[in-house]
Amino acid sequence: LRRNIGCVFQDFKLLPDRSAAENVAYALKVQGEGGSSIRRKVPEVLNLVGLAHKMSSLPDELSGGEQQRVSIARAVVNHPPLLICDEPTGNLDPDTSVGIMQLLYRINRAGTTVVMATHDREMVDKMRRRVIALDDGRLARDERRGGYAW
Repeated sequence: LRRNIGCVFQDFKLLPDRSAAENVAYALKVQGEGGSSIRRKVPEVLNLVGLAHKMSSLPDELSGGEQQRVSIARAVVNHPPLLICDEPTGNLDPDTSVGIMQLLYRINRAGTTVVMATHDREMVDKMRRRVIALDDGRLARDERRGGYAW
């Protein structure tokens, strides 16, 4: 089950002493992926998120948006059918947040289901994607191209 789900967190959860490439490779190593596969997949996914030029950068050398892109790369490097994102734009400025949402949209369009928990009403309204609202753990509404506003 774990191999079928990628997770992205608000606070990135990157290994501070590992480069962007090593952070992404870690997800493959713990699943027993071989070295040649890792050497092929890591640059591909870092290119997907726009960070091919930052492969050897440590997390503290990256902006918040870049760290979140590394986190997304790590989450999708195994091509999971489901990506769960917990407040993926919570610690980012508005412009960077838009870029992250556009990246998640592209990942979704490529066939990955993206489930996101967010309190960013404005961002949800801009994206015009399916919105499911819960109230006390129960489904309150489900709109195909809805916004956040009630």
